[in-house]
Amino acid sequence: MKRWTSSLAIFSIMLLALAATGVAQTGNQGSIEGTLADASGAVIAGAQLTATNQQTGIQFSTKSNAEGLFVFPVLPVGIYDLKAEHVGFATVTSKNLQVKVGSKTNLPLSMGVSGTVETVNVSDAAPLIETTRSSFSTTVDNTSVEKLPTNGRNFIDFVLLTPGVTRDVRTGDISFAGQRGTLNSLTVDGADNNNTFFGQTTGRTGSGRAPYQFSQDAVQEFQVNSNGYSAELGRAGGAVVNVITKSGTNAFHGTGFWFFRDRGMNADDPINKQTAALAGTTVARKPAYHFNQFGGNVGGPIVKNKAFFFFDYDGQRNTQPNPITFSLPTIAAPTAFETAAINYLSARSAAWNRSLNQDTYLGKVDWNVNSSNLLSVRYNRQNFTGEGFESGGATNSFEHTGASLVTTDTIAASFTSTITPALVNVGRFNYQIDKEPGKANSVNPEAIVRQGSFSFTIGRNFFSPRETTIHRQQYADTLTYVKGRHTLKGGLDIIHDDILNYFPGNFSGSFTFNNLQSFGCSLQNVSLTAATCPGASASYTQAFAGTGTTGATTKPNIFEIGLFLQDDWKVRSNLTLNLGIRWDLQKFAAPSVQNPAALAAGYDTKQLNTDNNNIGPRFGFAWSPWLERSLVVRGGYGIFYGRTPSIMVGTAHSNNGINVGTFTFSGAAIPSYPNTLCGAPVETPSCAAPAGGSSAPPSIYLFKPGYQQPIVQQANLGTEFALMKDMAISVGYQFVKGNHLQRTRDVNLGTPVLTPITVSTTGQVLSYRKYPAARPATTLGRVSQFEDSANSVYHGLNVQLTKRFSHHFQFTSAYTWGKVIDDAPDATAVVPFGSDDAKMNADPLLIAFDRGPGVNDQRHRWVSSVVWTMDYAKNMNPVAKAILNGWELSGIFTAQSGQPYTGLVSSDLNSDSNSRTDRAPNEGRNAYRLPSTYSLDPRLLRNINFTEHAKVQIFAEAFNILNHFNVSGVRTTQYALTAGQLVPQTAPATRFGLPNAHTGARIFQLGAKISF
Repeated sequence: MKRWTSSLAIFSIMLLALAATGVAQTGNQGSIEGTLADASGAVIAGAQLTATNQQTGIQFSTKSNAEGLFVFPVLPVGIYDLKAEHVGFATVTSKNLQVKVGSKTNLPLSMGVSGTVETVNVSDAAPLIETTRSSFSTTVDNTSVEKLPTNGRNFIDFVLLTPGVTRDVRTGDISFAGQRGTLNSLTVDGADNNNTFFGQTTGRTGSGRAPYQFSQDAVQEFQVNSNGYSAELGRAGGAVVNVITKSGTNAFHGTGFWFFRDRGMNADDPINKQTAALAGTTVARKPAYHFNQFGGNVGGPIVKNKAFFFFDYDGQRNTQPNPITFSLPTIAAPTAFETAAINYLSARSAAWNRSLNQDTYLGKVDWNVNSSNLLSVRYNRQNFTGEGFESGGATNSFEHTGASLVTTDTIAASFTSTITPALVNVGRFNYQIDKEPGKANSVNPEAIVRQGSFSFTIGRNFFSPRETTIHRQQYADTLTYVKGRHTLKGGLDIIHDDILNYFPGNFSGSFTFNNLQSFGCSLQNVSLTAATCPGASASYTQAFAGTGTTGATTKPNIFEIGLFLQDDWKVRSNLTLNLGIRWDLQKFAAPSVQNPAALAAGYDTKQLNTDNNNIGPRFGFAWSPWLERSLVVRGGYGIFYGRTPSIMVGTAHSNNGINVGTFTFSGAAIPSYPNTLCGAPVETPSCAAPAGGSSAPPSIYLFKPGYQQPIVQQANLGTEFALMKDMAISVGYQFVKGNHLQRTRDVNLGTPVLTPITVSTTGQVLSYRKYPAARPATTLGRVSQFEDSANSVYHGLNVQLTKRFSHHFQFTSAYTWGKVIDDAPDATAVVPFGSDDAKMNADPLLIAFDRGPGVNDQRHRWVSSVVWTMDYAKNMNPVAKAILNGWELSGIFTAQSGQPYTGLVSSDLNSDSNSRTDRAPNEGRNAYRLPSTYSLDPRLLRNINFTEHAKVQIFAEAFNILNHFNVSGVRTTQYALTAGQLVPQTAPATRFGLPNAHTGARIFQLGAKISF
């Protein structure tokens, strides 16, 4: 505590010193700067400059300094008219300057001598190239957000239009430069919008749960900062996505929309067609499917030029079928117990629907308090209900699932004060509640019933009901001071997350009946012994809270501080240096329970190091060698620190071998179904662990001593050239090196022994490292250590061609060649002996064995988008105009090489208790590639105008209109372990590499929108 407090004090003194002597890039702001000169090139000092927002009428003023430089350091996003005035010179006006989020518009102005008519320099927009920006960033503007099709209308998907980006293998995450999605950060209107527990966006949007937290129609635009960004942006080793929401203006505007899909408009599932072809059967009829999205918004003035409002609503109703496979084996003469079991299961064998329904609301007020102060306040609510979402599958009854709920509430406020034209302060406050409970559909405990190859699961799933809730407070302040050629900026950002996590795994009990006879006996309250229930075979598992502990409830709270200093130094008119330094602290609530047996074995379950020396320097340059500024060369280097998801901390709090004890019972000790060892089934059972159960040595989680935060070095070098006024091409190189990345590793293993094994088809004898059954710490099972030992390195080349919207046309096209090599980093392996095991190392004591292509390694990716408004018939006769005018065509085309996957052995070959990562001794990690994919997503739209400002739009759009089989997953079992030999999997229906997942068959969607 003393160490990090001292560091904070020192850094605070540095910040205050700069502010006392001393361009907002977050929130809903950008900047305009430039040089004012006369016709001879001599600078003009003391000129008065006024920037007026066309939509709101709000004005901002500044003066040119002794060097002729002027800066509007903080401007809300919008379109501006800029006027420059000076005694003795003609007034200069530059119109239609578009200020985008995070933009730094450089605008040289020339003033003529007075005595002539007022000079007006008209420009359609701000200069296309930002000649003072050194970072690698891309802005997705409102035209793209409004007019391009998106499957599901999650605005974050537009990030995939930018270079160096792909989808992370973890659903809902985006990967930048091959890094894992947990290293990214999302800000909305300058407020942190990340779920620090799961390491995803607030509400875990796009993760298969809630589709989005903000309606696409409420998003104005956003900026993707993916390499070498300003010291103002932090808490990320990947990218920072900076989103702004819409605001009201001086004119009343509104929209209403509706999107619809149905089974009849979609193509057959290619996996179903493949399965039918292999089985020689006909393709099953497409299941029923209904999908509706609807909503609207309205905004306008409260007081003209003074106060404005905006309100948005977005709803989704999505129903997905969950078919059931229920094929009981034929029993010639079933016993009474078997009959009872069959009747009970049959009554629960009906197919059921999964519904993904959501409502989002956004209200925003912007108030121009006076000429020096602006206040913006936003409230946003997301309410998602995923019925049947907790568990799905063809062998799960409806009562084995439950509702996955997401409710988020956000209040974000910013107050911008122009103290002087050269001194601007932006204060921010953010309060969020991210509540994500899971509900059970039954109070009965989980029961898996088997009979030969038949298996069916009833009762609630083993982890419901559960809950994860985060209460966040964020306080931030940024001070910008313009002094000569320097734009100095410093800031403080504090976040406190109060986190409640409740994950009661097996607290409600879990039965496994290996035959119908056993289940029937249990239903009839007959003891599962050979004497009373012949042929009985069953087991029962239940977890209990440790005496005097919080059990499955944890509070892994987080306290974060960020401090930064930034100097954007305009060395010359064509050379800008971006210099910065940032300090980040993430302090956790350390575990409160120390396991004496683990401590005696050398493992301290109570310790968690606070990494308090995370100081990251940033350097960048932007150089325009030509006076006409049609070319810029930019580059930069910086050190960035990522977050540690609190799910790791919470796991260390509860999985310490003390908080939770899990016991297995057999025979007469098994309670009659649906009872538990706490008596009759209840929503949340609670009792002391009874005697008679067996318990393996506990498997625990803890942090490595001296654990450090992820550190990422980023560097970029590139050039951008304006081919014409509205078109530019850029070429850039990115380097990203990650160290101290997270992983989970079992450290309680003995010394492995080289063991031979034969490949059955070739007779080849291979050697692998096999671990002994006995563990060094005999009182413990698996000791899963959260470490900072993973590494990665990425090299990428990006080429992007951009034409902004003009003359009815806009397009972007970006190609990325990239390569990431790592040794299997992952920050989410927190549940032992399940699917999370696949995220761990194949050989826990030989990390180098896993060095290879990263899971997000995608060597080639090309994405293009186009918007074309075909208003060429407006001057034709009325008939031709009615038929031909008002059409719009837009679309996105994506082509990309496949991501890698690993060939596995279907067994725990090396006996490390993890059967999900084993591979043949001569096989490398991620040695195979999925097929390349491509998708064309077009939209055809017709505008029907009623008045100048009121219209109806009717459109049809398609996703993967060419219906290409885009494989996203295959069978990864390369070998079966049979009779001590490796047997290659080559059978048609189970062969290695056989596709078993895809990104989606062709989907058609219809929609309508009314706007005024």
